[in-house]
Amino acid sequence: MPATALSPRFAARKRPRQKRSQIVVDRIITTAASLFQQDGYAYVSTNRIAETANVSIGSIYQYFANRESIALAIYEAASSRAALAVKRQAIELMGLPLEAAIRAHMRLLFDVSEKDRYALFQILNEVPELRDAAQPISFDRLIHQAHFMFIQQHFSTADPLAISRKCYFIEKTVISAVGQYLDEHPDFLSREEAIAEVAEFVYRYVTSLQPGGFRIST
Repeated sequence: MPATALSPRFAARKRPRQKRSQIVVDRIITTAASLFQQDGYAYVSTNRIAETANVSIGSIYQYFANRESIALAIYEAASSRAALAVKRQAIELMGLPLEAAIRAHMRLLFDVSEKDRYALFQILNEVPELRDAAQPISFDRLIHQAHFMFIQQHFSTADPLAISRKCYFIEKTVISAVGQYLDEHPDFLSREEAIAEVAEFVYRYVTSLQPGGFRIST
């Protein structure tokens, strides 16, 4: 995936070009993510990250401008992993009926969100100054085109702008709802029930694209 332009304050200082350098960067990111999740971003210094990752502090600042840029790299890596899984599945689901495809897709969204819950949802709450810089690499931005193509396949005569609007609100609403569910785990709602509820919401929402589908006049 091509590098995305980020704020100079948070952008990586240097991109690793050799396998050995990439291993070092990956170790820094993985170690920092584990420490941030365990103890909280505010309580983890770059010195501690370097010590735990068994790299020099110079190696950290060779690739990252500051601790915030490490946090942003954690978010970017998680968003990219989750988006890749969504894009691959979108292709696999092309032949399924719409309702079954949506249910399978919602299950995947729960899976990838749960796997990287801290990086996808919590880290930006702990480092709010990253929110603007994270927008171009956000999970919902990265999966938008895959969602657009998936919906367009089922509603080929629909206005492309209407499809984009549906995608936007599905991404914003569903990803937020999944994150809230994973945080709260309400007693009255099992994981399977949550997947079913979200799938029903999405199904009813997108079927308004078909001729005669329910929609509120603007």
